[in-house]
Parts: sequence; C-alpha cells; structure tokens
Amino acid sequence: MTISPKQALEKAINNAGSQTNLAKLLGLKNASQISSMLNRDGKCSTKYVVKVSQVTGVPCHELRPDVFPEPANDASNQQDLA
Repeated sequence: MTISPKQALEKAINNAGSQTNLAKLLGLKNASQISSMLNRDGKCSTKYVVKVSQVTGVPCHELRPDVFPEPANDASNQQDLA
C-alpha cells in the first residue's frame, strides 16, 4: 500500500513521539518547521528527508517519492538457479 508524503511525515512524527521530538532529533530549535512542513507543504522538506528517515525509520521514498524513487525489489530480478 502506497502512502502519501503527508502520511509518511505523520508517521515520522509519530515514530519520533511528537513534532517537538522530531525537531530536536533534527537539531532544530523548535517545532515550527515541522508544523510548516506538515500543515503548509504537506510533505517533508528535501533538506531534511535523509535525516528524518535516519532518525524515524520512515523510508526516503515514502517521505518524498518525487525525489527518492522506490527501490526495485531485487528478488523479482533474480533468476531461479535450480
């Protein structure tokens, strides 16, 4: 199931515990930037995607599918060697 970038950001916030906690994990002074990304932009800023992914476990391709394409399933590209 594919989720929207906004849903992915909400998931990241939830994984961090709150907007304030996520801001702290990113080294931001307050949660206003997180709030702006969520409520104004509806997606994570490209500036923070990799760090958000690292600290919350939400994949980059979920946070910003327009910038980070979903990785190919390597198992589907392998041939049966039997």
